[in-house]
Amino acid sequence: MKIRKHFSQIAISAGVLLIVSLATAGTCLAGGLVSVHGSSGHIERMGNLTSTDNIYFGWGLDIIQKPGVFNWLHYSIPTTPGTKTRYLLLRYETGANGDFADSIITNLHVFDGETRIYANDSINLSGGPAYTVIDMGEDKTIAWGLGLTIGIKAGVESMSHRMRIYAVWAEYR
Repeated sequence: MKIRKHFSQIAISAGVLLIVSLATAGTCLAGGLVSVHGSSGHIERMGNLTSTDNIYFGWGLDIIQKPGVFNWLHYSIPTTPGTKTRYLLLRYETGANGDFADSIITNLHVFDGETRIYANDSINLSGGPAYTVIDMGEDKTIAWGLGLTIGIKAGVESMSHRMRIYAVWAEYR
């Protein structure tokens, strides 16, 4: 009998949490900033890394590419369908602790689901730790989910090809 009462209390609590979460769904992202931690990124070409050991850390993503290769990093940013955004922000570092690196961010693509809604293929970001604001020029209504894809290139010099991503943010209206 005691076990049954305990189970009933758990079931009622779960039901209340479900109703509250459904009733408030979509309200938390409307207007304001949403950030995604750097360690949540997906590396498209793992074979282009010098090592796949120890790349996800509590402070972000830390990868070292093989010389002369290109890669994509993909980030999914929580989205409530129908919200609008114009600005995204990327916090990054090439090298480590201020060291120079032969590694650059060359592309920033923004997606709504499978549709690319913004592309900048003529950038050259390095150094840091730093951040860059991505201005898509106008508000974009997001219907299927917001994604940021970051193109990174490692040079051929005999120096570090390290890239660190600390966070990705979006501003919703």
